[in-house]
Amino acid sequence: MITISVDDQIQVAEEIIDMMEEIDPNGEHTPFGDPHDALEYIEDVKPDVCWLDIEMPGMSGLELSMEIKKVSPLTNIIFVTGHEKFAYQSYQLHPSGFILKPVTKAALERELANLRNPVEMKRNGLIKAQTFGNFEVFDREDNPVKFKRSRSKELLAYLIDRRGAMCTLGELVGILFEDREGDKALKNQVRVFVYSLKDDLKRIGAEKVLVKGWNAYGIDASLIDCDYFNFLEGDNAAVNSFMGEYMIQYSWAEMTMGELIMKPGYDDYY
Repeated sequence: MITISVDDQIQVAEEIIDMMEEIDPNGEHTPFGDPHDALEYIEDVKPDVCWLDIEMPGMSGLELSMEIKKVSPLTNIIFVTGHEKFAYQSYQLHPSGFILKPVTKAALERELANLRNPVEMKRNGLIKAQTFGNFEVFDREDNPVKFKRSRSKELLAYLIDRRGAMCTLGELVGILFEDREGDKALKNQVRVFVYSLKDDLKRIGAEKVLVKGWNAYGIDASLIDCDYFNFLEGDNAAVNSFMGEYMIQYSWAEMTMGELIMKPGYDDYY
């Protein structure tokens, strides 16, 4: 998404933008210390969200919001102020939200989850992973990814299930070989699956997805567009697409599926 923060105390605007870059690393986020400069930007760019300080010299946040509504009516306006006394005035302008200073990341996330005009945050994914139903992987052109070894595909599925947590060779042996002890031969076999997976990902320009540690492996979750990840972030499309099935070809996925089903509104599938 595209957001801006406007505050005559530029360090405050920059702090909000720093938090937005953590919340939405693939978005475009810009701070402004002058409301007139911000308005010129808004006229050209039409941002999704404007975080506006109310008390500013020359042009208040309330005045700026009225100008924004003229040039970019779909932009979500969220007022940011250190004084509750402005709440009534601001709500008369029907903003998307209102935050009291000091601003926290949790407050930003709360307002983003309840925007008047909802905005979808896009992942800059190198691959797309479908976990609801059968596990499938697609490249950036939405073509199915072909794996040389089925165990390499299962290995990727488990790493995605772990959402970026590093997994030791012993843990991967237990998953791929159904809790057999991780002797040297089995650990070497897992390494073969890892190397094969690395080649599969390299073939589609997604080798950075796989992360290697000391005798451990994981994935960079920020490089994967995944319905499971989106579900956990509260994305409406992902929530609606979950029909009570998760990586159904893998028995180890039943624990995560159970956790998803326990979410409010999903226990009626079983």
